[in-house]
Amino acid sequence: MILVAGATGELGRAICRQLTEKGGTVYGMVRSSSAPEAVAELEALGVRPVQADLDDADSLREACSGCDAVVSGMTAMGRPGDSIDKVDRDGQLALVDAAAEEGVERFVYMSYSGAIGKDDPLTLAKRAVERTLKHSGMSWTVLRPSYFMETWLSPALGFDVAGGRVRIFGEGRAPISWVARDDVAAFAAAAVDSEEARNATLEIGGPEAIAPLDVVKLFEELAGRRLEVELVSEAELLAAQKAARAPQERSLTALMLAYARGNAVPMEDIAERFDLELTPLRDWAVRQAGDAD
Repeated sequence: MILVAGATGELGRAICRQLTEKGGTVYGMVRSSSAPEAVAELEALGVRPVQADLDDADSLREACSGCDAVVSGMTAMGRPGDSIDKVDRDGQLALVDAAAEEGVERFVYMSYSGAIGKDDPLTLAKRAVERTLKHSGMSWTVLRPSYFMETWLSPALGFDVAGGRVRIFGEGRAPISWVARDDVAAFAAAAVDSEEARNATLEIGGPEAIAPLDVVKLFEELAGRRLEVELVSEAELLAAQKAARAPQERSLTALMLAYARGNAVPMEDIAERFDLELTPLRDWAVRQAGDAD
């Protein structure tokens, strides 16, 4: 049995989908406040919802009871009303403790690239969970994905191809290994019982590293028109980070700064070892263009 924490999120649902396709029993950790439609979607995948509260250690232990593995992608980022301290730090740490107490054998933790951040709230939380997990007594896997295509090449962060205007952080020349959400989910599902992933920290990216300005050229080619490019300089990002007060805002600017400096991840060896075919950015972009038609 496998418990997926953060199951109602985009990544969590993708992980649940991968795990149910492999067979076996998959539980999805939900909260009393979880949207009914999100819970219904999990059930449609064959996932069994189990309610737990990050502030309630007993409920976390109950959720972990009898499970062979836990996969956790919980985060407060992009979720109004949640805090990094409550979810990404204290909640994750409480879940690690509960899993260890219940005898869970493998814990797969969704972190992010080691090249991202330093002393912002989200990075501090993630690195604290990584350290604790490695001394938990369980077998562990830390996944450190690069920048998700679905997030960073979307209107939510200013990359609005349909609107004809895209935002780039930094000069746009530093290559990034953009990674598809489903590929990250595939690594998470594989890590549950992979000897390659046992007690390992895995940096994950897409099959190629592409500079943001080259990404713009790709989308211009597919759209058949020029896009207006807004460059946000590192100086502007540093100023924004200094002025930011909210933890999520400070953490987001740290992510933007790391983007500006690039994040190329060699993937040929690891993809071969896990027998996974990674999604090229062009293929993903073509699908986006098709969906927009």
